[in-house]
Amino acid sequence: MSKSKAVKFYEFTDQLAAGLGKVSVRFVRDVVVGMLRSRSVRIWDIAAALDRPVRIHATHKRLSRNLARQALADTISRNLLSMTARRVEQDMPLVTHVYPLQKKYARKMEFLVDDERSPETEYPAYQVCEVVAYDPTSGVLMPVAAHLWSRNAPDYVDDSEEIGRVLKRVQEATAGRGVFFLDADVGALIWGTKLFTSLVSRDAFRFVTAVSGRVELLYEGHLKFVNEIPPLVERPFGVTTYKWIRDGENTEVETAVVCSFGSNEVSLPETPDKPLSLIVVDWDIPSARRTEGEPLVYLSSEPTLKDREQLAGIVETEFQVPDVVRAIGSQKEAFNFSQVRVLTYDRLRVLLGLLHATIYFEVAVLKRRPTVREWTRSLNELSPRVGDHPRSFMVPDEMREVDAVISVQAS
Repeated sequence: MSKSKAVKFYEFTDQLAAGLGKVSVRFVRDVVVGMLRSRSVRIWDIAAALDRPVRIHATHKRLSRNLARQALADTISRNLLSMTARRVEQDMPLVTHVYPLQKKYARKMEFLVDDERSPETEYPAYQVCEVVAYDPTSGVLMPVAAHLWSRNAPDYVDDSEEIGRVLKRVQEATAGRGVFFLDADVGALIWGTKLFTSLVSRDAFRFVTAVSGRVELLYEGHLKFVNEIPPLVERPFGVTTYKWIRDGENTEVETAVVCSFGSNEVSLPETPDKPLSLIVVDWDIPSARRTEGEPLVYLSSEPTLKDREQLAGIVETEFQVPDVVRAIGSQKEAFNFSQVRVLTYDRLRVLLGLLHATIYFEVAVLKRRPTVREWTRSLNELSPRVGDHPRSFMVPDEMREVDAVISVQAS
């Protein structure tokens, strides 16, 4: 590391460990350096990468002991959010998703959900909520906040409470800058909760989320199910996006997806005076002769979406959410996060915070900025055909599910 980068590193770790004692500050520095060198979150690998003039076993023992310090996870999380929030710009998408951290072979990890396994996971797991800032122009993404919890922990209430607290913390830290793009799982978990209703009532809380057809909204003064509203919404705007699909010969084919979209004003029954927008997107794939796909429906905190550029930006960003989620997952797996091995709940939370701090340091300080397309290269390996048409290979999972049908019809 050059002298200038070393100075930046010490400045960064000083901020990350602000409020901690000298021993903990040294620990934070050692772990971040060890992760950068070893590309691993395993304590033994981190200890070996430090190359101290003592036995690796002694360094491993010291790191493990310091990892268990009280309040370390909360302090690191709070300080990291303070740094990342300053880089969030006014209309920057904040992709928010939840996922299970599965531990297939773990048996003794504290509070690990095992006997009461979640229906969505095959193996014992913890839950994680993550907020990622994403620049649609450059494709660069940056972790903003992450929170890990266990459904077996003594203070656990429910998933919506855990997610809602993350959204509230980020919204307050950014002073309302950025727009939360909630993936389908997040939207389903927090919809209708008191905390979400409270957030929606704030003018500073800006969001876009997919909406279930059986959700009720106020539309022109009447209570309607969401699936009753799309026929009433005009779709005057259009955009063509492209994606790779596999044809009958199992080769990748660049395929056009044609979308038309529009929006109407709605509101939540709990906050009737707070105007929102319901965005309806029709789509079809002409080459597959598929013209009757169910419309995609999103709810936005923006009250009046009649400008084509603004509405198209929201739709295109929403289409990119699945790939942003895949990209941040690949970014963490570059450090083998799924292989983390610690026995206590708090230690796992500390390591997650330090991993996000390490990724942030690479992106924001060292300026190593691979884009979403580079992180998801395995999904979109080929180059698009020559032409001037704008292309986006990022589309919602609902569209990916028609691949098998397209393959049959295109062959």
